[in-house]
Amino acid sequence: MILSIRLTDNKRTMTVLKSIITTLFFSIMLIMMPSFNSATADLTDEDELILVVGASGRTGSYVIKYLKQEGRNFIAMTSNKERATKKFSEKYNWVEADVKKSESLDSIMVGVTKIISGLGANKFEGPNSPEYIDYGGTKNLINAAEKAGTVTQFIQMSSSGITHKDNPLNRFGNVLVWKLKAEDYIRSSSIVHTIIRAGGLTNEEAGFKGVRMQQGDTVAVNGGMTSRGNLAAICIEALSNQNAKNKTFEAFDDETIKPDAWRKDFSNLMSDTKQ
Repeated sequence: MILSIRLTDNKRTMTVLKSIITTLFFSIMLIMMPSFNSATADLTDEDELILVVGASGRTGSYVIKYLKQEGRNFIAMTSNKERATKKFSEKYNWVEADVKKSESLDSIMVGVTKIISGLGANKFEGPNSPEYIDYGGTKNLINAAEKAGTVTQFIQMSSSGITHKDNPLNRFGNVLVWKLKAEDYIRSSSIVHTIIRAGGLTNEEAGFKGVRMQQGDTVAVNGGMTSRGNLAAICIEALSNQNAKNKTFEAFDDETIKPDAWRKDFSNLMSDTKQ
């Protein structure tokens, strides 16, 4: 009889202990959850594959550097793989394609889930001018992405002042005219987009200055410059920030704003109307 009572007591003790341990476990989890940065808490799963277009360019180089630092899964696209490999000391997964030739993009799109494009012409006339690179190339990328069926988001680096036809930059191959046509084509596609209109680009890392996000293609409040590092960081944040979807906006460096405050500003931006 005494033995039976002790066994019963032991079972009750074990049940109570299990209950206490379970409660403690979930309590700890609840305490820890808010400590995660919201920017990384909803990062995409292991099937994510980011295609960085124009990866060997001056801004694209910041994008692939930051993606590698975060341990993200990506491929770096360039028009000249040999030249890109020699340019960078870091090892990247380079793929070569010509955006003017849509057939060269199909194989690269296999498995790609998101695209960051820093595409930009380096000539103002001929086959490598803005008409064929900024517009034609972007159009081919969108078409290939829709054909692939796996791409869920397209992030475009664009330019502020793009809606002003008298902008001095249009003296050079009507670059902003063709960039705007590219924007319109992206917005009219079936793919979720984020279009970031940068100011004059400077070679500075992310985080040294704050960022002012605004819409309407108006003049910047505190200068019209954008560091390549900040632009790259905004593109990467847009990959996982739900409030960045289907939005077009300007982004300018602003020393009066705290460096990381912009990460919460996506929710203040108006969404584009899908055409």
